[in-house]
Amino acid sequence: MPLRVLRPICLLLLFCCATLAASAQAVSVPLDPAKWAISEKNERLNPNQSGADNGKAVEYLGRPALRLAKAFAYVPGLDLRNGTMDADVAFAPNAYFVGIAFRVQSDDAYEMVFLRNGSQGDLQAIQYTPGLLGMNAWKIYNVPHYAGRGDFPSDKWFHMRIVFASTMAKFFLNNQPEPSLVIPDLKQGYSTGSIGLWGQNGGGYFSNVTYTRDDANYSPEIKQDFLPGALTDWELSDAYDAADVDAGVYPAAPLNLKWEKVTAENPGMVVIQRYRRDPNVIPPRSAAKPWGRVPGSKMVFARTTIHSDRDEIRKMYFGYSAEAVVYLNSKPLYAGNNAYTYREPGFLGLMDVNNDAVYLALKKGDNELMLAVTEFFGGWGFICRLEP
Repeated sequence: MPLRVLRPICLLLLFCCATLAASAQAVSVPLDPAKWAISEKNERLNPNQSGADNGKAVEYLGRPALRLAKAFAYVPGLDLRNGTMDADVAFAPNAYFVGIAFRVQSDDAYEMVFLRNGSQGDLQAIQYTPGLLGMNAWKIYNVPHYAGRGDFPSDKWFHMRIVFASTMAKFFLNNQPEPSLVIPDLKQGYSTGSIGLWGQNGGGYFSNVTYTRDDANYSPEIKQDFLPGALTDWELSDAYDAADVDAGVYPAAPLNLKWEKVTAENPGMVVIQRYRRDPNVIPPRSAAKPWGRVPGSKMVFARTTIHSDRDEIRKMYFGYSAEAVVYLNSKPLYAGNNAYTYREPGFLGLMDVNNDAVYLALKKGDNELMLAVTEFFGGWGFICRLEP
């Protein structure tokens, strides 16, 4: 049988097994905060949102619940490689985000599916994100594969379920027979860990939290699928305080850059926050603010070599989060800002290889391409692709 036919069948069988595992004995997790590791990290509240009872056991809409207004919580000591997690969830008034996490190794490393509430006029959304070194990478892993529209209430309890096996997961809302989101390639790989809960910008309430083990053996499928022309051979510098470095000037002494070889991932992007801690600061909203010089933000330099057989002009498409300066052979060519809300009202700052483009005047032989990439919050990375 052809491989293109076998692969969908194998995936179907895998999730059939994982779904059957949900019929095994479910383990209920107490809502006592003492049973959870709870940290506020750098989560936020808006002025119209309440943080009262954050991290406490309360009663809400007639049932016992764990309240998370701006916190991440997980069960210490639980090791769950494959299985199912279930939870009943209710948004707090005027709140925006709730999520359930799995394969939690710490509050810096996990997999998560979260919901964005639409009660304030925004579109309701479901999104997957890995937790990488202090931040959810939602601007890096976005539509169409890792996010979509949701349909859930803002003022009553509803049900969330995640079924995970190997390097894939399915997310279900309100016990619907079909998944609302399918994640084909979990970004922590075939990992293991605990279960967790998350609330931000007012968050919500969690009740009836359970997990079910799946002890079947699965073989992870790892497939490299880079875009044609993607530049994937990169090195990263240390991270610097962006307020102290002028990204418009090619880096030289006294920075004394040290370089680390990094690995690109599908479709050819470098996710910087796998290697450097995300600063998690609010970006400026005014065009009058100087790019890359915001206190608290961080910047790294990234470099690669492009070999050309002749002098030529090549178009390069690229995306980044959140700001970037591009240099070719030590000369700055481009400076741009893709930060949250910067380009227009409601702009999310999602990273896409088609965000921007620049023409490179390549000389015959080796050419050094360098980027200075500044981050605020929500995902730190870049991707570059040369046209033929």
